Amino acid sequence: MERSLKIVLLVLVSVLNLTACSINRLVVDKLGDALAEGGSVFTSEEDPDLVRQAIPFGLKTYERLLDVSPQHEGLLLSAATGFAAYAYLIQLQADSIDELSYVEARRQRARASRLFLRGRDYALRGLVVRHPGFTQKLRNSRAKALRDTDLRDVSLLYWAGVSWAGALTAAKDDPFLIAEVAIAAALVERVLELDESYNSGAAHEFFITFEGSRMGGSVKRARSHYRRAVTLSEGKRASVHLALAEVVAVQQQNLIEFRQLLAQAMAVDADEVPSLRLENTIAQDRAKWLEARIPALFVSVEEELP
Repeated sequence: MERSLKIVLLVLVSVLNLTACSINRLVVDKLGDALAEGGSVFTSEEDPDLVRQAIPFGLKTYERLLDVSPQHEGLLLSAATGFAAYAYLIQLQADSIDELSYVEARRQRARASRLFLRGRDYALRGLVVRHPGFTQKLRNSRAKALRDTDLRDVSLLYWAGVSWAGALTAAKDDPFLIAEVAIAAALVERVLELDESYNSGAAHEFFITFEGSRMGGSVKRARSHYRRAVTLSEGKRASVHLALAEVVAVQQQNLIEFRQLLAQAMAVDADEVPSLRLENTIAQDRAKWLEARIPALFVSVEEELP
């Protein structure tokens, strides 16, 4: 945490002195390396509102540094993850006001979709640095483009895929995004092929939602991904349980399982793994919100005894 704060202060000092002519690209590259290696101060934060307010400054810092060093892989990955995280927070905010102001919620979701796409584009730029022409090849010959990727590409593949799919989740009626969802899934599928344990099974968590919600998807496969995600995360990620609850349990109108999954999410110790504190705090806040929405999600709230 202390090291990350020092890195942020270094960024602040650099930004104050930043002009296109005065800063040397070598300095920016060194700063980018420090940012990429040092991690984020935000992941261990326990206040999502504070993070939501602070992230924009960091994102604009990444973009300004990328103006100077446009092919810096660490900065491209940091920008991709930052925009995806910010977009997700905006999307959650939209969900929370949906019943109060449909118009404002729709506006926020449109914004979240655009932010997700910015994150996707930074991840794709990172992949192009490693594999020239990657994005065009992905559209023209997806299998070949993905076959050429390797273990070093896993983070960029993951964030490109989840951001692409996230844009559709936030803008479900966008025909262009609907047409491209298979590409997003293929990127994350490649992550499973290269390293299924990446980020404690995050790719499996993605496929819980993907398989459980899409037309032609498989609830059986969604449950299989859930079990694997729980194993790989060692039960330390609350969001895994919410993924199955929101998609499969609601779809099957299984209120008992829904409540059990929310309870499992709430039982995760958010402080046990500092790097997951923010993620788990957000997931547990959403679990409380979902519990309050049970009457709207389930036709009958009467639980049957097992």
